[in-house]
Amino acid sequence: MSTMTDFISDSVTAFTLDNNTDDNGNQENTHPIFTETKVIMDYTTDFPSLPLNAVSCPTKGPGKALKPSVKCSTVTRRIILTASERAGRTYENDKEMECLEESKTCKRIASLTNTLIELSEAKDGSLCIMVTGKGPNVDDAHVRIVRELQTQITLSIKVPKEHFGAIIGAKGASLRKLETDYFCRIAIPKEDDGCIKITGPRIHATKCCDRILDISRERSKTASEDVEIPRKFYPWIRGPFNENVERWTSSGNVKVNIPPVNVNSETINVNGDRDEVMKVIGEIKKIYSEKLEKVRTLSTKVPLSQRRFIVGNRGSGIQEILKSTDCAVEIPTDDCDSGTVILHGDQERIVDALSMVYARAASILCKEIPCPQWMHRYLIGSKGTHLQQLFPDKVALKIEFNDNGTVYVEAPQQEFQTSLATLEVEIDRIKSEMDHQVISIPAEFHRHIVGKGGSNITKLRDDYGVSIVMPPEETNSLDVIIDGRKDGVKRCLEHIKELIAKMENEKTRDIIIEHRFHRKIIGPKGESINKIRQQYPSINLYFPDANDNDCDIIQIRGNKTEVDKVYTYLTKLNKEFIESSYQETAPIFKEFLKRIIGKGGVTINKIRDETNTQIDLPLDSSPTGKVVVTGKKENVQKAIEMLTKIQEELANIVTLDVPIPPKAQRRFLFNGRRLLTDIENECGNVFFNIKEKTNKIVIRGPKIPVENAEKLVKSLLKTLNEQTEEVTIAADASYHKFLIGKQGNNLQALREKYPTVRVLFPEEKAENANTINLIGKNDEVAAVKKILEARIEELKQTVELHINVPLEYQRHFLIKGSEVLKEIQSQNGNVQIFFPRINSNSTLVTIKGSEVCAESAKNRILEIVDDLKAQVTIEVIVPNKYLRSILGSYKSAYNEIPKEYNVVIKLPDRRLAEEYNNSGVCLGDIITITGRAEKCEQAKSALLELVPVTIEIVVSREFHSALIGRGGKDIRNLQQLYSVNVQIPNESDNSDIIKVVGLREKVKECIADIESRVEELQKIATDNMLKSFKLTVSIPAEYHQKLIGRKGVVVAGLRSKYDVQITFPKDEDNCDDIIIQGYEKNCNECKEDMLDQVAQWEAMITMTVKLDPRYHPRMIGTGGRNLRKLNEDFGVDIRLPPKNAEDPSLVVIAGHTEDDILNCIEQLKIEEEDYIDLLIERGQYTIERDSTPAQIQVKRSVEITNAPWQVNSHEQFPSIGSGVPTVTLPVNSVWSSRLHR
Repeated sequence: MSTMTDFISDSVTAFTLDNNTDDNGNQENTHPIFTETKVIMDYTTDFPSLPLNAVSCPTKGPGKALKPSVKCSTVTRRIILTASERAGRTYENDKEMECLEESKTCKRIASLTNTLIELSEAKDGSLCIMVTGKGPNVDDAHVRIVRELQTQITLSIKVPKEHFGAIIGAKGASLRKLETDYFCRIAIPKEDDGCIKITGPRIHATKCCDRILDISRERSKTASEDVEIPRKFYPWIRGPFNENVERWTSSGNVKVNIPPVNVNSETINVNGDRDEVMKVIGEIKKIYSEKLEKVRTLSTKVPLSQRRFIVGNRGSGIQEILKSTDCAVEIPTDDCDSGTVILHGDQERIVDALSMVYARAASILCKEIPCPQWMHRYLIGSKGTHLQQLFPDKVALKIEFNDNGTVYVEAPQQEFQTSLATLEVEIDRIKSEMDHQVISIPAEFHRHIVGKGGSNITKLRDDYGVSIVMPPEETNSLDVIIDGRKDGVKRCLEHIKELIAKMENEKTRDIIIEHRFHRKIIGPKGESINKIRQQYPSINLYFPDANDNDCDIIQIRGNKTEVDKVYTYLTKLNKEFIESSYQETAPIFKEFLKRIIGKGGVTINKIRDETNTQIDLPLDSSPTGKVVVTGKKENVQKAIEMLTKIQEELANIVTLDVPIPPKAQRRFLFNGRRLLTDIENECGNVFFNIKEKTNKIVIRGPKIPVENAEKLVKSLLKTLNEQTEEVTIAADASYHKFLIGKQGNNLQALREKYPTVRVLFPEEKAENANTINLIGKNDEVAAVKKILEARIEELKQTVELHINVPLEYQRHFLIKGSEVLKEIQSQNGNVQIFFPRINSNSTLVTIKGSEVCAESAKNRILEIVDDLKAQVTIEVIVPNKYLRSILGSYKSAYNEIPKEYNVVIKLPDRRLAEEYNNSGVCLGDIITITGRAEKCEQAKSALLELVPVTIEIVVSREFHSALIGRGGKDIRNLQQLYSVNVQIPNESDNSDIIKVVGLREKVKECIADIESRVEELQKIATDNMLKSFKLTVSIPAEYHQKLIGRKGVVVAGLRSKYDVQITFPKDEDNCDDIIIQGYEKNCNECKEDMLDQVAQWEAMITMTVKLDPRYHPRMIGTGGRNLRKLNEDFGVDIRLPPKNAEDPSLVVIAGHTEDDILNCIEQLKIEEEDYIDLLIERGQYTIERDSTPAQIQVKRSVEITNAPWQVNSHEQFPSIGSGVPTVTLPVNSVWSSRLHR
């Protein structure tokens, strides 16, 4: 039986790289020895007959209709190219080279498309190509194979240029589909000749031409027409309710574009099917000509408030008038102050239209009725439910509530009186049942009325069913508003008065407990503080804000006896906390704090868990930048070691040891390391550490600060080694700022006069806050001590001053727990300030304290009073949408404004975002500033500077992607650098406008940066355009390789020298043209250089010599080493034949002189002869391999007897052989005719 392989081997020429050659190029002749064996088979026995009766087979089997559940992703496609269709078929004698080129092409296509391509050539010259791979890849490979291996023709068809758009399609989609479907390349011309060129296989190119012509014919059936018609005729062209336009466009074959009101154009465009377009144009012109003769104009005055009644909902009123009277009504725009309404129409119908206009204008009545503003919410009800109940079916009724205490009612004429009466009755009912009261409560009691989280005020509202509105803190108002049912308001007022009387008899006491203990006093989920409240019900404890680490005061308020008991209990608790808490600080540089915390606090939490300590991180505003670790001593030290180790791994921290004597060590450690802290503050970014049982001081930090600190320490050691003295001076902490002086002037003067003396002031919250330390030479320390003691004595001299403060301004110093008064006392040596009693009507204020402090406090009080006298309130309009940015991104700058200008800024209530005053300004946009007039204006300017502005800049779309950068990196850096938001339009917007949003100064800086970047981009674009100049130079292909040089050295040198791009043609292009791209001057210079080199090569003498091809590899050598040596030794250029050369032994040698060439040829001939002799010698040894016994192969043959095709069968071939009677076979015989009639 023959196999498919046997069949293919008979009809297909096989291409192999193995030609049975040995390593030396000799042909091996190894033929096996065949022996033949014959197998005899009997046809009747080995091939039994099929049954004669027809076997009924079921037409449907159980698996016949089944389809594979998963479709195979790999497909195989066969492509057959006849001999005439093969593009590379040129010469009959060049079949081998042709197949080789086709094989190379298919390998390249297979690599590009990730497919498997197999070739087979039949004897008739046809080529069968099998492509296997993924479906889309096979399609791509099919297209490439047909384009490159099948004969291509070019056809030209003339198509009107206006039809090119339909052929190309959106973004070239239609053109790409045509090229893919018909395996062609379609060239759309840019000139006006209108000829489209199609290149591809003949059949497909013809079909593609037909398809393009079909598209052109379809396009030629459409048309677009414009007609100029005055705007006042548009209502009749559109028809009532747009009837005409809808009738024309209902078929979908035509579109009618009428310019809208806001477009300054009077051109109507009609496009679509040509016949339909002409029909619509005819109707439009007919309507225009009819109305042009008949239309007359009439104008009338209608109040501005009544215009919208004429227009109706979405213009329905005007359309009804047009439909009823065939007259158009022209209403002026909202920004027009004219009250003239113009009517256009037939003279006999325009009066009817005017009547309809008047009827619609008078169909609605309106009126304002008085209603106090507090009643509005009762009239409206929750989400407007009460109004809906009062007027359930009044759809046309409109009610507006005004801030001036009125209600605006608008309704149709027939419903107006009943609606107005219903509303007035409801207002009277609310007046009789409800009450509205205002009570004045001292400001210090407001927070007690409200309660924590609003608990107290919520209880009052629920118990008495009333509404209570507390005044905002910024207003400094005392009025509390209560409204609701009369009995509820009355009982709520009585209850509040009782609370006020009770609070006036309560006691308030402050206790100072370190902020770090506050959480422990409160306990987890407030358990500890709840126990205190249960034991002492009247007590309320007020803790400072959790973020205010500088405040240690806890306020206790309640019954006098219980307040004292709680004070004693908290004092005892504080002592226990201090005894059981050990605390150290770890110096951590701010730049490494985030890395030490870790993502989501992972690293710091791990240290807390491992060491069982509490680690408090510094705030951004903290000047020290130290981490506080609290817990057991050994655990604290372990945690600090872990934190320090992490910091050292993150940065190059220098550690320096400075030896110090024991005496100096005690000096440095004395008084809580105050001397070292002073040096740390002076040097910045350095930290000191003196380990126990060592005589060294360790300095850690960056290199330069550490060096500065080392100098200071050594200077101090030198001073300490001399006659030094350390003394302390007792001085109240409130005097320290007077001793230091404004901006440290007093202290700096002492340092300049006595350079060896260091005056060490304690920290504000230190235990020895009333002690000042002096260190330095004996005589200088004594002098400084004397000066400071004299100043302290001056401060201690008590005087009594009196000033007059008007009654209306005294309250300012006493509100909010006398906050202003306490601040003045703390800033001025804790002087005593006595204000008169509230009801005494006295204006005399007494100040007791040192003369300097009392005078300073007096000046401060007078300054505040002067500010209050000159106090004004101004309004600043800031759109509510910008408040989020001001209080978010620019919060720190906003918080500095009140402090810097000494003003009070009140932000609008969030609930007023949709309410407007009489001037039409949104109440949610009004910010009030209170203070001195000039300070208010300055604060206003500073506040307006925080309002983000949007400035647009025009940047060509081609530069947008360059501004954005890869992955948006550049635009993000720009936004972070200037703290702005840069909005670049999407590509689909087709816009050149970039918007920059942020603070005005920052926006200007950002725009300047963008403009500078755009200038650079424009320079680059201009440079690229200059570099795009192309020049073609024709140089014979034989010199191309020499111009390229080994590994591209020569061409790289040309490119670098002239700054150009040089493109050589591909080998298969058979082209001599070389393209040079770059600056025009450089291209011309490069061209001249290349031509000069070629001219030198062409001037060389050329000779040819035949050398055995087997010698060529030896002549070339490894990496071309031997060939280069020959060229250098003889001063020649040896060119080897190409791969497809007719004579592969022909070698070309070029040189400047004939002698050099002949000497080279002689040397080559000698080397060739030696190499061939060597091959012959090697061949002698390889020939002996044939002496081994040949392999015996058994050749088997098969002989079949008694087969039906043998002529001696009388049944199958009755006419051949003896005259045996013919036997008639049954119809269903196996050997019956295959033809079914």
